[in-house]
Amino acid sequence: MRTLAGLVTVLVLLACGSPAAARVVRMETRVALEDRSEPSVKQALREAFEISVRGALAMGLSRMRVDGARVLPDAVILAMVATDEDDDAGEDVETR
Repeated sequence: MRTLAGLVTVLVLLACGSPAAARVVRMETRVALEDRSEPSVKQALREAFEISVRGALAMGLSRMRVDGARVLPDAVILAMVATDEDDDAGEDVETR
């Protein structure tokens, strides 16, 4: 009887399907700075942003947001959070 109950449980779970799980990734991209001038920092941030977006899209993640940025003496670090979750929060930017 336990085997039958176990089989029924497995069949019910398979029939219902598994709940959709959103993937969420936090990534940091580091880009070297030539110098600490404003144009160099802006260019490094732009490059880090483009690299992060390309990486997120390559992973199939369609929603991204910047989570922070740091300017170090020799580099810029950009943190982003990317997800495939369909959330209407309005703060994320959709890139389709």
